[in-house]
Amino acid sequence: MTDRGLSYQQLDPVGSYASRPITVVMSLGVVLVAGGATALSWSSVSNPITAYLAVLATALSMLGVIYWSSPLRAPFRASGFVIVIALASLSLVLCATSTWDDSTNVVDRWATVTVGLTLVQLSSYRAAGELTAVTILGSLLAGFVTILHPISGNMTMPVLVRVLDAALPLAALGGGAIAYSAVMVRSLEQWYSRSAGMERVASPAARDRVVRRVHDDRVSILNHTVVPFLTDVLARDQITEPDRREARSIASTIRQAMLAEVDRGWLDSVMDDLVDERGDASLPGSEIVQDPYRLAVGMTTEQRIVTRAVIVALYDHPGFDPDGFAILIATEGEAAAVTLTAKLDNDDSLVRSGLAPYLAVLRIAFGDLQVTFQPPTLTLKFSYEHK
Repeated sequence: MTDRGLSYQQLDPVGSYASRPITVVMSLGVVLVAGGATALSWSSVSNPITAYLAVLATALSMLGVIYWSSPLRAPFRASGFVIVIALASLSLVLCATSTWDDSTNVVDRWATVTVGLTLVQLSSYRAAGELTAVTILGSLLAGFVTILHPISGNMTMPVLVRVLDAALPLAALGGGAIAYSAVMVRSLEQWYSRSAGMERVASPAARDRVVRRVHDDRVSILNHTVVPFLTDVLARDQITEPDRREARSIASTIRQAMLAEVDRGWLDSVMDDLVDERGDASLPGSEIVQDPYRLAVGMTTEQRIVTRAVIVALYDHPGFDPDGFAILIATEGEAAAVTLTAKLDNDDSLVRSGLAPYLAVLRIAFGDLQVTFQPPTLTLKFSYEHK
């Protein structure tokens, strides 16, 4: 979770999900800025078609931001990032072309501002290195367009001053986006590092608790079965044939319990613990987990935490139907494929149902999440490498 090149969304999916409403509002605001600036400067527009196309390119760019920032499509894809930036850059060129035959400052203002605001929105979804590259290239493009624009020939300011004047809004906003992304990622990486250290310190104590719990379980079995039997035998001071049969039965029961415990995976424990916590025997427990090859052990700690969180969220869903819940883990080539099926008796969409943040985290943890919702059946498919 601390690899170079990760974005804030990848390190903190839930936190970035909370910022999406701001992304939507800012996207609408950017389109209004483009449309309003074009309308206010309409007397300076010499090519109406390119003016319309510039606003359209900006709108399409913002539509791409809204689309790819959806938690159901997390993380924000590189292909989407390229398309959004390409459309934003196209709007800058079209804005300049629309005023090619007139001297106006619109080319130096709204297009570079909207491109910069686009970078600000992307700061939660893409890495600082990518934002840096786009900010530099966008500033160069703004300066290059300014030099070529006919207005440049009628200005007495030095070329460098004109270039800086044109590129400054984009560079300033882009710089803010870079700083935000870098600071957030660095803070999260430091937090993860501290958490890893605390986990290493806590591991011995956790192991001791697990060993003590297993020991207590074994002692409980002995107290309820073995001790009464031996006490009775000692009291009678003789061993009969029924005693031998009972001893074999007790030994078989203990052996089966120990073998079942060995075959029991962490996912089985999660399911049974959820039933115990809720005190509802009608909820599905470990019996719905189909993992014949014990592939669940191949998940990383992060993937286990995310999987458990999604299962808990489904259990807590108001429309959750226990009869439709199942988990299947099977091999697909070199990967372990998980198919999770749940029945949700609710007409709400996945976003409105409150499951969207969990699906965003699940998609980032596994990378290839496929979500299918054909009411009332929700199917989640994802995979991970296993050894």
